[in-house]
Amino acid sequence: QGAGSAEQFCQGRNVACSRGAMGMDMEDLKDADKLKKLVIGYAKTEAFKAWGSFILFVFLVFWFFSSGDFSFLLTLSSLVSMFSFIMVVVKIESAGSVKGVSSKMMECYMAVLLGRLFAIVPFEGYLPFDKSGDWFYQACEAVSFLLCGFVVFCCRVRHSKSYDPTTDTLNHLWLMLPAMVASGIFHPNLNNFLPSDISWAFALYLESVTVLPQLFMFMKEGQAEPFTSHFLAAQAMSKLISFIFWASSFSELSNPNHYIKSFIGNWVVVMQLVQLLVMGDFIYHYIRCLRKGIPVSQLLCSENV
Repeated sequence: QGAGSAEQFCQGRNVACSRGAMGMDMEDLKDADKLKKLVIGYAKTEAFKAWGSFILFVFLVFWFFSSGDFSFLLTLSSLVSMFSFIMVVVKIESAGSVKGVSSKMMECYMAVLLGRLFAIVPFEGYLPFDKSGDWFYQACEAVSFLLCGFVVFCCRVRHSKSYDPTTDTLNHLWLMLPAMVASGIFHPNLNNFLPSDISWAFALYLESVTVLPQLFMFMKEGQAEPFTSHFLAAQAMSKLISFIFWASSFSELSNPNHYIKSFIGNWVVVMQLVQLLVMGDFIYHYIRCLRKGIPVSQLLCSENV
């Protein structure tokens, strides 16, 4: 009975939020003062401040560290990903809690970032062509790895009392093992060094399914923490940017003289697309929550999303 009441309350609240937001939209078309108030209201939200600060940061990075080459998209993708980890760390430290964070997802991201770092720090095959690939791109990946490791430390040690392993139940080893096998068979050779080429492919394949432990946790808990929702949205944006780059450059990954490796570029694009499809339903509801003025924490229990 209590669960039913909570669900009714959640749905009722979402209906009210949704109607209020849509009603405001209609009035805003006729009243400039209300439009101004609505814009000011959005400007005060946590999401607007976070994304606004990030957009300003990206502009500064592009101005000072990029030569304007199309390959800057790789660096931009890494920047968005790093920003998402910063959001999580800041929220954990301010709240003193890791409630709603999947440690297993973060452990997968640690494996992803470590694999990619092994492929890009000593080698140049997978680096952006512009000057952001001199050191900035690698620095972003390294910072993301450290931030991710700190989140895992918080889940396992520092704030372990707030971490609920009963809702973080997806065995991430079943995600890592297939990625290892696939990377051993399907990998490019831009570094011309087998271990690093396999390492880069492993990072790509594992990253395609890394968010699954967090999505399973959302379903177990019946709700999504706002900051983890923003984290997944930022990761989805990062993957979209990366997809745009590799969809335009995938031919460079293929080896036309090898039967299997002649399709590696296509395979990489497919795996990039898988990442977007895995997160597609969540992002659809996330965007609708933002548009309707419904808190993203309620995107799993709203009939209006």
